Amino acid sequence: MRERLQAYADRGVFRGFSEHAPLGGRHRFRFSWLGTQPLSLDYTPETGTFLFRHLLPGIPARSPLAGDLQAFVTGRASPRLPPHRRVDRRRARIGCVSSRGAVSVELAATRNHHEYGVNRIINLAHEIFLYLHIYQPEYMWKHFDAPQE
Repeated sequence: MRERLQAYADRGVFRGFSEHAPLGGRHRFRFSWLGTQPLSLDYTPETGTFLFRHLLPGIPARSPLAGDLQAFVTGRASPRLPPHRRVDRRRARIGCVSSRGAVSVELAATRNHHEYGVNRIINLAHEIFLYLHIYQPEYMWKHFDAPQE
């Protein structure tokens, strides 16, 4: 997975890409990408789980926005989406986790599909930010200093 993420950094997609020492079998990667704050992506090889920890700050667990995000994320596995935009349910499970007023995004890749998982979690995060720019611009202005144009 390290090589796959490094390839994004080498192409200039990520800035400041780094890996922290594994802790409890979990690898943590940090990089700047969809905003000004660095993102944290955890990868647990044993379970095939990728977690963008606290990807979206300032979203209470039972808020309408949290519900909208959960619906959007689970909808990314819909067979109605084209294959290049869909998360194949046979290869990975996706969802949102709310804690401490923030939403984390998780993808659990099935056995032998970890490389697929890293690609899908990156695409999923990108699609979430596109969705928020279109449907929740005020949130993006407030939490990601997005332009108000």
